[in-house]
Amino acid sequence: MKYDIPYEHIKDELITSVDAEWHFNNVKNKANKNKLELSDDDFMRFFKLDVKGQDIDWIMHNMSAYKKDLIDALINYTAY
Repeated sequence: MKYDIPYEHIKDELITSVDAEWHFNNVKNKANKNKLELSDDDFMRFFKLDVKGQDIDWIMHNMSAYKKDLIDALINYTAY
């Protein structure tokens, strides 16, 4: 069974171009891959990080594997 949270309710708010749609799908797929149930605010934060080219895969893995929230994972990311 595939883990899938659609996040479609915030799609219209974030997608303004084809490039933005790619980033939206990238964040959504990585969150589902790591089985994270992100709040709308956290999803938008990850979207902004992805647009800026940050390694959201590492941050999401850290959240999933060590049961951390976004702030703690970001602290680890900046310290790493």
